[in-house]
Amino acid sequence: MTGQIHEQEDLPIEVILFKTENCAACQAADKIISSTVGELNSGHEVIRLIKYDVETKEGYLEAERRGVESTPAIFVSGKRYQGKVGDEFLEFLKRGAGMLNEYRRI
Repeated sequence: MTGQIHEQEDLPIEVILFKTENCAACQAADKIISSTVGELNSGHEVIRLIKYDVETKEGYLEAERRGVESTPAIFVSGKRYQGKVGDEFLEFLKRGAGMLNEYRRI
């Protein structure tokens, strides 16, 4: 899904990635996040990944609305993530997905 926000229903984990096509760090973050989200969503969606290219009108307007000044920029459930997209961030997503799966079993 690219550049669309829908009602979250029962999905408390929403990851938004702001990027540009010619940004190497953006492409690396996109690849890592997309791969992890795909793995965690195997079978059913527990994380919704939304990507915005800030060089498009829609992406630019959304980035401006959220105060994004540089890319890559990542938001998790509405909160700006500060830091590298590395093991710590991926573990955070995995823990969140695990908690959501436990909640759904109740």
